[in-house]
Amino acid sequence: MTEISELNLVERVERNIERVLAQNAELREANAGLAAENARLEAVTAAQASEIESLRTQLDRLLLRKSVTEVAGGVRAAKVRINRLLKDVDRCIALMNK
Repeated sequence: MTEISELNLVERVERNIERVLAQNAELREANAGLAAENARLEAVTAAQASEIESLRTQLDRLLLRKSVTEVAGGVRAAKVRINRLLKDVDRCIALMNK
């Protein structure tokens, strides 16, 4: 090989090395940005999971409150009926004792 072609080869190799190093720097920067975005999204996901759990707890409480309220209306009605039945029984006992 001639000295000029060897210099051209060395220059091409050097340019390729510089290009690869520049690409490496760009990729590292992009990777750092993606890692930061990933951390942000993980934090958002954790916050949303916490909010979902809180909302589920609230929903469970509301459903429980609703079912107790509905049953409470039924309990009141049952108490009224039981009281009427007890009065009827008391009247029957009073009539039997005469």
